[in-house]
Amino acid sequence: MSALENDVSGILRPMFLHTRMVSEIDQRRLALWAVMKAILFDVAGEPVVPHGFGQSLNTFRQPHPDVRVWIAAYHDSDPLPLIIRPIYAESAEEAERLSGWCVTFAVVRVAFQVFTPLIEGDLAPLPDFLGSVVQVWPPTGSDLDRPPPYRFDSACLQALAARVNDNREVVEMEVTLVEAVGEPASGTDVDLV
Repeated sequence: MSALENDVSGILRPMFLHTRMVSEIDQRRLALWAVMKAILFDVAGEPVVPHGFGQSLNTFRQPHPDVRVWIAAYHDSDPLPLIIRPIYAESAEEAERLSGWCVTFAVVRVAFQVFTPLIEGDLAPLPDFLGSVVQVWPPTGSDLDRPPPYRFDSACLQALAARVNDNREVVEMEVTLVEAVGEPASGTDVDLV
């Protein structure tokens, strides 16, 4: 196991079991790890993410500045869900032009969403599901108070994945989130999330 994976494992394990702050440094580690996994998922198929995004990870030890990474609490019997959504250009003349790559996956009670833009532009505001989805990359400059108010299961994860979309079709989301409750870090290792 790499040093980064050890660091991330140490961050993930208690993150949603106990109330705790997630420092900006830990957020950067989570983002780096999530983008590495998203690039590996891309390479496992027919790669679409340009080589420069992976090179940025290797050279600067952080995600490319245009990449976006969010996290949320996750709890379900499906321990490793993966949803990959190609995002296409919105205009009719560029209808088949891939404009972004969105990977949503969960590991150890944490859902990750990584959006890699393939063309320049701004991302429209996205639903945060009542504060349950928080951005960790680019850094916001503040620590995160965890756990979030609500957690996702595998059915709700589909709605999380669909929040980044290309507007080519109407996306309707019906989501029932369950309250995420953690106990103070000084408590026992009881699974409350």
